[in-house]
Amino acid sequence: MTWIEPKTDWTANDYINVADYNRIRNNLLYLNNKCNIHFPPDVAIDLGNEKTVSDYAYASDFNNFESALTSINNRAYRYDIGSEMQFTMLGKTIDYEELNRIEKACLRLYKMFEQIENQRRTAFRANGTDFIDSGENE
Repeated sequence: MTWIEPKTDWTANDYINVADYNRIRNNLLYLNNKCNIHFPPDVAIDLGNEKTVSDYAYASDFNNFESALTSINNRAYRYDIGSEMQFTMLGKTIDYEELNRIEKACLRLYKMFEQIENQRRTAFRANGTDFIDSGENE
């Protein structure tokens, strides 16, 4: 699973399409994988299969996105990423503000995982011997 740069400039005139849906889904799976590596124990999230142009995205699909994002955030950094929303078929539906919130939160978490993985290793001295932490024991 690879990271795909999120769309963080949703407007009221934008509509979510299958590529957007799959990007958000796959980014959440990517982030959950990183979270399982750095903040065990492993937690599985079920976001179903990728959608195709003949599939429908239901309120429950977007509720699963919300739950996954909350789970990842709570296990990792506990950022203020806004409130988890609950969508219903005949009630509240996902809108551009929620899409911006979700994708910006994903990007923020991604950057923090990248920072962890790319942090500079520092040299230190112990008992007169120089050591460099190579990170190989992580």
